Amino acid sequence: MPRIETECSQAEASPKNWRSTTFGASLPLTIAIPTYNRCQLVVTLVQQLLPQLLPNDELLIVDDGSQDATAETLRSIPQVKLLSNSSNHGMVKTWNRCLADASQDWICIIHDDDRITPTSLQTIRRACTLVGEPALIAHCAVNSHLDQAFRYRLAEPGAWAVLNTTTTPSGVTLHREIVAAVGGFNEQYSYSCDLEYFARICAQFPSLVIESPELLHYNQHDQNYQYKTWRKVDFWQQLEAIERAVLSYANVSSEAAEMLFCDRMSNYAKHMLKNASQSDDRTLVRYVGSLLWQQSYLGRRVRLSAAIAAIFNTYIAF
Repeated sequence: MPRIETECSQAEASPKNWRSTTFGASLPLTIAIPTYNRCQLVVTLVQQLLPQLLPNDELLIVDDGSQDATAETLRSIPQVKLLSNSSNHGMVKTWNRCLADASQDWICIIHDDDRITPTSLQTIRRACTLVGEPALIAHCAVNSHLDQAFRYRLAEPGAWAVLNTTTTPSGVTLHREIVAAVGGFNEQYSYSCDLEYFARICAQFPSLVIESPELLHYNQHDQNYQYKTWRKVDFWQQLEAIERAVLSYANVSSEAAEMLFCDRMSNYAKHMLKNASQSDDRTLVRYVGSLLWQQSYLGRRVRLSAAIAAIFNTYIAF
C-alpha cells in the first residue's frame, strides 16, 4: 500500500504541517524537456523553470538535432544540462533518451511549447512525497479556478487505472524504478506512444492525478504534433493497435473489451473532429472527417458528424 496512509496520519496529528507549502519541498527532480527547432519557446520555458529549481534538481534538455539556434542558446544557460542528438531521431526516441539520461529518481517530462505555473514544481514534489512509492504522477485540472488548494486522486494498479490514465504526456512525472521495470516508450508506435506507455505503467504501479492547482498551460497552435500525426496514413491503424494493447493491460473479458474498444475509438474520433475544427485548418477538418467516416464500427452519430465534416468542412456534434 502507498505510504500515503502514514502521511495522512501525520497530517491529522499536525494540521499545520499538512497545509504547509514546504511539504515534500526538498525532493529532487529531473525536469526533462525534449525539443526540436523551438528555440524561443524552449528558452521561455527554461526561464519559467529556473526560479523553481532546487540545488539538487536536474534541468535536462534533449535537443533532437535542431537546425535553429536552440543548442547554441541553451549552452549559454549554466543550469541546463544539454544533450544533443547528432541528427533528428524523432519524438519517441527523444522521450526515451530523456528517461535514460535522467539522474534523479523522479523524472518530469515537459513539452518545449508548454508553459508552467509558478508553483508547478512545488506541487509535483508534494505529489511524489504523498504517494510514497514509485508511481505515475499526472495532472488534470478540475475546478482549479475555485481555489488553488492541493487536491488529487490516487489509484492502485488495475483495470480502472489503466482505462482512465492520463492522455496528456506533458508534465507527467514518473519514478526511475518504473522505467527499470516496464521499460520506456514503445518505439514501434510513432504517434500516440504515451497512451500505451501510461496504461502499461498503471497496470503495475499506482497513479496519482493532481486536480489542483493547475500545473501547465498548453500552447495550442497549428503546428501541434497531434495535428501533424492525424494526417499520417497509418495514424488510425496505430491508434487501433494501441487501444488493443491498452485493453489487454486492463485484462477485461473479450466481450467487454470489444465494447470498450468501440466506445473509446468513438471518443477519440469526436476529439479529433472537435479539435480539427478549432484549428481553423479546413483541410485538416475535411481529411479527419473523410478518415473517420470510413470506420464502420464507430457510433452512428460520430460517423454522421464525420460525414458532415468531410462534405461541408465543418463539425457538428450530435
